[in-house]
Amino acid sequence: MSNFYEELCSYSHLIFEDWNVSIERHSSQLKNIIELNWSQHKTILDVSCGIGTQTIGLSQKDYQLIISDISVNEIEQARKEAQQCRQTNISFSVCHMITAFAHHSSNSDTVISCDNLISHLHTDKDFFLALKKIYSCLRPVDGCLITI
Repeated sequence: MSNFYEELCSYSHLIFEDWNVSIERHSSQLKNIIELNWSQHKTILDVSCGIGTQTIGLSQKDYQLIISDISVNEIEQARKEAQQCRQTNISFSVCHMITAFAHHSSNSDTVISCDNLISHLHTDKDFFLALKKIYSCLRPVDGCLITI
């Protein structure tokens, strides 16, 4: 599956009519949900960041971001996009969401996985394992936001 994402990377922004508008819209909606449910949360772990559509916008809204993706190319693209936007409050790494806890441990206020990426897992076993590992990355009384 990672080859799919490696090949898709250079076209990912084309999914959106206007990627910059999408960055703002996605991050504003996520910020509203986070503030409504977990108002004190400032550290967000994105376990499927892709090229940074949600990450860049959330970092511009003063969140500290820890992001990972299965694709090396998408992480590099997200890093470039963040640098162009002068966002320095983002930590980047390559990691499959199934290994999220082993990679990130449990130090995030909120964990997100957006744009239907969790549904790309091949089996029910992988899907439930990913949910378990994502949940393990949270501190007690914290939040998880997955968009499908």
